[in-house]
Amino acid sequence: MKKIYLPLLLFAGVMSAGVMSSCNKDFLEKPKGGAVTVDTIFHTQMQAQYAVAEMYKWCIPSGFVLTESADCREDALTDNVYLTLPGAAWVGGNYNYQYYIFGNMTPSGTIDRGPTAASRADAPPFNAWYKAIRKANLVIKNIDAVTDATPQWIADVKGQAIFCRAMAHYSAFRMYGGIPIVTSVLEGSGKISIPRASVQSVVDSIVNWCDQAAVLLPAVRGSVDYGKVTSLAALALKARILLYAASPLYNTPGEMKSLISGARYGDARDSVLCYASYDKERWKKAADASKAVIDAAGASQVSLYLSSPTPKPTTTPNTDTYAGLGDYEAVCNNVYGTAGAYGNPEMILVNTFNQKDPDKSQWNEWGFYNTSKIRMNGWGAKNNVPIEFLQMYEKNDGTTWTATPSGKDFKAYFEGLNLDPRAYQCLAYAGQRWNSSRTFATYYKGSADAPQSYSKGGLCDDTNAGDATGSAVECTKFVARVDNMNDNHFAWPVFRLAEFYLSYAEAINEYSGPNADAISYLNQIRARAGMPAKTPASTADFRTAIQNERSVELAFENHRYNDLHRWLTAQTVLSQTFHGFAVTASTNGVTPKPTNPYLNWETISYGARSFPVKYYYVPFPLDQISMMYLGGKGWDGQNPGW
Repeated sequence: MKKIYLPLLLFAGVMSAGVMSSCNKDFLEKPKGGAVTVDTIFHTQMQAQYAVAEMYKWCIPSGFVLTESADCREDALTDNVYLTLPGAAWVGGNYNYQYYIFGNMTPSGTIDRGPTAASRADAPPFNAWYKAIRKANLVIKNIDAVTDATPQWIADVKGQAIFCRAMAHYSAFRMYGGIPIVTSVLEGSGKISIPRASVQSVVDSIVNWCDQAAVLLPAVRGSVDYGKVTSLAALALKARILLYAASPLYNTPGEMKSLISGARYGDARDSVLCYASYDKERWKKAADASKAVIDAAGASQVSLYLSSPTPKPTTTPNTDTYAGLGDYEAVCNNVYGTAGAYGNPEMILVNTFNQKDPDKSQWNEWGFYNTSKIRMNGWGAKNNVPIEFLQMYEKNDGTTWTATPSGKDFKAYFEGLNLDPRAYQCLAYAGQRWNSSRTFATYYKGSADAPQSYSKGGLCDDTNAGDATGSAVECTKFVARVDNMNDNHFAWPVFRLAEFYLSYAEAINEYSGPNADAISYLNQIRARAGMPAKTPASTADFRTAIQNERSVELAFENHRYNDLHRWLTAQTVLSQTFHGFAVTASTNGVTPKPTNPYLNWETISYGARSFPVKYYYVPFPLDQISMMYLGGKGWDGQNPGW
């Protein structure tokens, strides 16, 4: 499929002084004037396309490191990735990473980085979500005024805008809980107060908007419109928000209330944090919504990707061509077939704005730098994967493993673990032949094997994003390995079908136990990965299995943060000491000195992390709290503990 780049420059220039830039004080400040500008933009279909492009830019999320030098993967907030400190502190600046992981997040320095398109100069992160919402509401309000468009085109664009409004609300909700719901473009001048809505109201609104959008949107887009919203994408957002709403963070069973009591008020204010009581039927709604995605996928030409009727679970060794990709790596690369055709059929919705996007201008190299060290071959931030997460990858026979504390040949050890093939398709490790230009991954520290010593490897550390530990395993999902490290095929998977196989299985289990349907959808994902089937007999055992499967299948795709939160497991998983494999070069007594050293390893501590219970809800910025509109009468609206 051909990659699309929606034109933005004209729209940005026309609107920068008008209605689209009116949140320089707070997100609810009413825009001043601009009626002529709006009339001009929404007069013709060609002009209106600029408004639609700008709306997509702000509302459709991406997990790529794109916009600023101090930007990292969201994975660093979880157990997926550890950035070494103090050297890499600035890399995670947009997430306030160096404060967050030690329990020191504040309302003035949160993990909310705002929409991908936004920079801190455009709007502070929380405010920026409402700038995104305003862009969608402008399209909804004005698209009917386009004079030269067909009714079908207008209805389609209106569906896209309704979806984008829902997506922007969801993006803020997933961090803050109940948020103000804004459904209109605020006119005139001055300020208006809109308090936080309850969890139920936000969820119901997003579900309603998704239903409206699904009716208006087509099931399939042509290749020129790849990246535009379809009816299946609307069903997918509905399914995701209903899964979250059914989960313990919001739909808390009695036996779990003590886990979250420190992030509750214990009175009516809790309506913006959770439902008043647990209701098992919410799991049924979540299951039905995910099944609706699965059932509608065929009509949208979406399917669980298999390169042939027989799954190809592993990447062909010592190849870096599209033909050699395993099915899982092909999905992550957003390609299919031996020639690497663009647009993997498992993708329901993608954001096509990637590391090679021409709109990225001077930030192009920073995107590569902060995404991967091996991609930059020394000049880059290393996204170390802790042992605690690595151990979630089972061996390929389905058994678990525990890291051996030390040894003489890390490459042989790590490959000899025979892990779930998905591990080897999204990780790089010391000594690995990663591709034809990275034939021996040099993550190692230097040795003192006089007189046959080795200098430190080029991937060991970097003066700017320091990693003097010799950490041996790095995340490389969404890092260009094949086709001469060609980045052009990447697109961020906002929704892919595998998510909803697992969501359906999870919700069915919570509602009625591990029936045949739940087990089938779990094992379809495992079969594609080359992993043996599981048949957990109890709800608790299936919950353990599905949570592990989701953690592995969707690793490094920005699901982990919300999954740990909604399961109420974050305070356990993220309040512990993380460890890594560290390697040192050695001859191990071999003479003459081998060209590539043996890599002796030991496990090292990355330090203790802390996740206070109040972290389950991100604090609102103090400038918004001080205006006393978020909570209504007698309450400033801040989340508990802040």
